[in-house]
Amino acid sequence: MHRRYAFLLILFSGALAAALAVYGRSFEPLSGDLTRIGWRTENDFGWTAPKEHFEPLSAALGTLDAHYDMVAIGDSFTGESPWHPGTTWPHYLAHDTGLTAAIFDSDDDMVGQLLASRHFQSDPPAVVIYEIVERNLVPDHRSSAGEDCPAPPDPAVTLTPGPPGAPPVPAVRATARPWTDWPASYAAAYLTQNLRRRLMGHETTNSVELDLTRGGLFSSRADRELLVYGEDFNKLGWTEAGWRGAACNLLRLQARVEANGRTLFLAMVAPDKLTTYGPFLAAEKFRGISHLDLLAQYPALNLVRFDRGFDPTAHMDLYLPNDTHWSTVGHRLAARLVEQMLVEKGVLPAGVVARR
Repeated sequence: MHRRYAFLLILFSGALAAALAVYGRSFEPLSGDLTRIGWRTENDFGWTAPKEHFEPLSAALGTLDAHYDMVAIGDSFTGESPWHPGTTWPHYLAHDTGLTAAIFDSDDDMVGQLLASRHFQSDPPAVVIYEIVERNLVPDHRSSAGEDCPAPPDPAVTLTPGPPGAPPVPAVRATARPWTDWPASYAAAYLTQNLRRRLMGHETTNSVELDLTRGGLFSSRADRELLVYGEDFNKLGWTEAGWRGAACNLLRLQARVEANGRTLFLAMVAPDKLTTYGPFLAAEKFRGISHLDLLAQYPALNLVRFDRGFDPTAHMDLYLPNDTHWSTVGHRLAARLVEQMLVEKGVLPAGVVARR
């Protein structure tokens, strides 16, 4: 009898493992950060419209002992991704202008390191673009009582564009697994996590799913659902004073960079996905919780204006449906907004934007 029970247990375990393996194989390979941390499927949220990337890279991974025409410092909306190389906006900026552009990660006070470097002091870049995602703006750029809110004059900077670089090449998201990939353990974890979410009646991960009032904003199958990063909701607790303090903090940073009289500073605050798609949320309480518009009330701040043409109704997959970041559609448009600002500031001729 004992042997029979042992045999049946082994048989059941094997059948369960086989069923989970087959079930797991039905999932498309993970590619987005929000599908990965939220235990959601690429089958529902993976993008299907064409994307692209630069190969070879158009912008360089920056080093402090070299000269560049333009320097981009930022978080994951700017930095080079090891999983998706050649996709961020500095590559489009370098391609369009034919100028040299470097990418630096904003960790470890990279702005301070750049300003202290020998090359910046002797042969600085003409332009420094500092990017930070909206959800980190107020926590990372606070102002204390008594700190000033300067209005630094822009230095006179000009650059002569070169010919455009090599164009981007198509990028395809993998939808099939190798024949050796039978992810039984992932399937088991997926079922467990989704059962837990259902039983608890609320989101249990940092990937939040929200209903949209319309479809067509994403190329994913679940195009009436929006995945956002849980920290996008942090700004619900921010005060107007906090937003204004962040603007003054950016102005102080601008004054530091432009103190040499030879470098123009641009501030790029990448809107959260929750902000960009806010007008289309079924939950009205989450509409209009961003106050990025307050930054535009500081005319001395050289702010890249995402309120001018960064429209998800005009550009499908402005953000990746499975990810918190822009798609290459969004990165290309962000580069265009930078170029337009450089034209307005007299750094680039108007033809640079026209030839895109």
